[in-house]
Amino acid sequence: MRRVVLLLLAPVAVSCARTPAPPPVSARSSPTVTTAAGVVAEVNGAAIQSRELDERVYNRLAGLRQQEYDLRRQTLEEMIAERLVAAEAAKRGISAEALVKQEVDKKSALPDEAQLDTIYEQNKPRFGNAPKKEAVARIREILTQRALVERRAVFEKDLRRAASVTVRLEPPRIDVKIPAGAPATGPKDAAVTIVEFTDYQCPYCHQSQRAIDEVLSRYSGKVRLVHLDFPLDIHPEAVSAARAARCAGEQGKFWEFHRSLMMQKGSMDEDDLKARAKTLELQERAFGSCLASDRHDEAIQAELHQGTELGVTGTPAYFVNGRLLSGSQPVDSFVDVIDAELAGR
Repeated sequence: MRRVVLLLLAPVAVSCARTPAPPPVSARSSPTVTTAAGVVAEVNGAAIQSRELDERVYNRLAGLRQQEYDLRRQTLEEMIAERLVAAEAAKRGISAEALVKQEVDKKSALPDEAQLDTIYEQNKPRFGNAPKKEAVARIREILTQRALVERRAVFEKDLRRAASVTVRLEPPRIDVKIPAGAPATGPKDAAVTIVEFTDYQCPYCHQSQRAIDEVLSRYSGKVRLVHLDFPLDIHPEAVSAARAARCAGEQGKFWEFHRSLMMQKGSMDEDDLKARAKTLELQERAFGSCLASDRHDEAIQAELHQGTELGVTGTPAYFVNGRLLSGSQPVDSFVDVIDAELAGR
């Protein structure tokens, strides 16, 4: 039996954040308070118009708009499920509560005693001095709740498949300009473009690489990936690593070096970067000369600035046809967005 990690009921997107992190923005506050003339401030008699403020702040509110959309979408999905359950219950001539008990409670795969005992033994240190009986009861509660949630999701999915459901809630989008010469893989005319903002020293970027690899494999020919740098000030070697990947790109091996940085641990200091270049059989003198120069720094800093203007506050951050996915994401998060984008074409 595989080891079960307790208390982990749902994946959480995590990211490397800038420091200091920006203060939270209240979703209840009004974005602008304007006069009838649309003037929000005056500087030495010169007006700053509401539209100027809106244009400047629009992208910086991307994360907040995404949070609002996620909450609205989650609530909408709950409402859709409630109506589907109510309709099915009416068809069967029973109450919604009775239907749930029949299709969810009675059909959930509940844990048996042997499974509970095995999980207890594997996780005994987590429970400290708690009596075994109490610990096993807690494990049973967690696994039972998980089983009910999973069974309900399957039941609601079956109901939805048999019904006619159209969702017209539009997600927020950001127009992400792709700089000339930005590293990209996949067809230029792909139906879906993923723009990633990455810090090579961020462990969550490394964690996400496997999901990105699977996405590119699963949607080969349909997805284009564009890499943009977003080196955080908390990572001292992030700029050097970004510079090194671009130097490798000068010899036609950007993506090979990129994957090395993402998938293979290392200090990312000068010696480490040169060792990676040697492994990839890059021309050492040309790579070393490039790494010692600052010729790529302007482009790196421009992408960092662009990401900041788009509302990126940590890495990794992805824009899938302009739709923001922030933090390390499971494959399913990308699949949901990509499938929706492909279906809408």
